[in-house]
Amino acid sequence: MRNQLFRLMLFLSLVPCSVNVVGQGRGWTRVRNGVLWYTDRGDTVQAHAPGFLRHEGRWWMVGEDRDNGGLPDVNLYSSYDFRTWHYEGKIITLPDEEGLPVRMIERAKIMYCKRTGHFVIWCHWEAPNYSASEAASFEAEKITGPYRCTFRGRPLGVKTRDCNVFVDDDGTAYFVATTNENQDIGLFLLSDDYTQPVKHYPLFVGQRREAPVIVRVGDIYHVLTSACTGWAPNQCQHAWSESLTHGWSALHNVGDNTCFRTQPAAIIRAGSSKKSGSLLYVGDRWKDPTLAESKTILFPIQFTDTTCQIINLDSFDINWREKVCRRRAWR
Repeated sequence: MRNQLFRLMLFLSLVPCSVNVVGQGRGWTRVRNGVLWYTDRGDTVQAHAPGFLRHEGRWWMVGEDRDNGGLPDVNLYSSYDFRTWHYEGKIITLPDEEGLPVRMIERAKIMYCKRTGHFVIWCHWEAPNYSASEAASFEAEKITGPYRCTFRGRPLGVKTRDCNVFVDDDGTAYFVATTNENQDIGLFLLSDDYTQPVKHYPLFVGQRREAPVIVRVGDIYHVLTSACTGWAPNQCQHAWSESLTHGWSALHNVGDNTCFRTQPAAIIRAGSSKKSGSLLYVGDRWKDPTLAESKTILFPIQFTDTTCQIINLDSFDINWREKVCRRRAWR
C-alpha cells in the first residue's frame, strides 16, 4: 500500500508546483469534481457520456448534447488541460433524411485509425423508446469533420445498447456494448478501418451489466461496468483477463455501492504515452440535478494485475505533462 501511495504522489498534488497557463498545457491543473465544465466563451460544456482522444498534443472530447431541447446528438470540444474547453462544433446530428426512422445518439466514442489516417466515432444509435438497440459508426478525414455514416444497425445482427470502444496496443480496434436486452456484454472486433463489425465475442453472459470501459495495463486487460438501473447510480464492478476475448475473471465490486454517484464513461491516461502517466477514471453523475446539468467526474484510478481502486476525491491536482512534484497526494 505504501508503494502505491508513493507512485500516486508523483502525479497528484493538492498544491500546484507552478501556475497553469490555460491553453498551453503546462504545469498543474486543479480538478474540482461536482461542478459544471465551461468553454472558453463561458458556455456550459454539453458532452455527456464522453469519449476522449489525445491527438497532436491536445485532448478532444465527444459527447451527448443534452441541452438541445430534444433527442441527444454529438458535440466536439478540445482542451490542453481539462480546465478550459473550446467548442469545436456539433459534429454528428440526428438523421433527418426522409424515410429514415427517428434516432438519438448516446455514448459517442472516438478513435484515430493510423492505417487510414481517419477519425472514427461509434455510438449507441437508438429509438426514443429504446426499441431499436442499434449502433452506428461515422468517419472523417479531419477530427472536426465532416463525418459520414459508415454503419448503422445491429452489429452482426446483435442488439446493442450502452457502448464503448477499445484500441489495443497493436492498433486492433473493438466496439464493446451491452447486448441481448442488457443481459450480456458483447465484444466486437472491428475491420482494419474501424468502421465495420467483423466478429462477436459474448462476455459476462447473464450478468446484466452495462456502460463497459476497457483499459490495458501492461499485459492485463481490465473492464469496469455498471448495473442496469437507468439513470440511478449503482455498484461498479471490475474484472480482469490476460485475453480480451476469453478467460475473464469473476466480477468484483469496486468503489462504494454507487461508485461515488457515477457511471463509468472512460479511463484516460494523463501521460503523453500509452504506457506511462497516471490513469484517471471518468464517470457521469447523471441528473445532477437535470440531464443537461449532469456532471463529468474525474477520479484517480489504480490497477494491479488483479485489482482496481478508484480514489474518491472532491479535488486534486494533475500534471498533464508528467512532471514530478513531491506534495501531499490528496485530502
